Amino acid sequence: MLEDLKVRDLIGIRDRVFFVDANDTADVAALKLHNFKVRTIGVMDNDNIVGVVGHSDFSTKIVALGKKPSDVKVSEIMSTTLHTVTLDTSFFDCVEMMDTNSVSHLFILDEDGDYYGMLAWSDLQRRLVKELEYQLKVAQEYAFGPM
Repeated sequence: MLEDLKVRDLIGIRDRVFFVDANDTADVAALKLHNFKVRTIGVMDNDNIVGVVGHSDFSTKIVALGKKPSDVKVSEIMSTTLHTVTLDTSFFDCVEMMDTNSVSHLFILDEDGDYYGMLAWSDLQRRLVKELEYQLKVAQEYAFGPM
């Protein structure tokens, strides 16, 4: 049931956490986004999560202003407002936080408060669709018998 789901149930164990360094240039960050096949990535500075950078930052803060990505540091284009959750945050609390703050990613902090990765709207959406499919199947079997 969705009301029992926690972040840890949605993402499982993370063996790799993607990030860029605040001192990296934008071209390095863009390459990491491309290579990791992600749209948004955390920004670290001295082992601390300090921001987030995503595709829209490149289009609005570099390309639109005619800047050269290799001349721009990630720290100049990152967003510093971080919406965080823990591994024990509920599914519905995550949905509410994303909706209230108009964000599509939440930062996950582990038990020690360290950066554990990101939870994307698509992670929640995938699980919601799976639950709805299950509930539809149960309703159909109730109405029409086992299929």
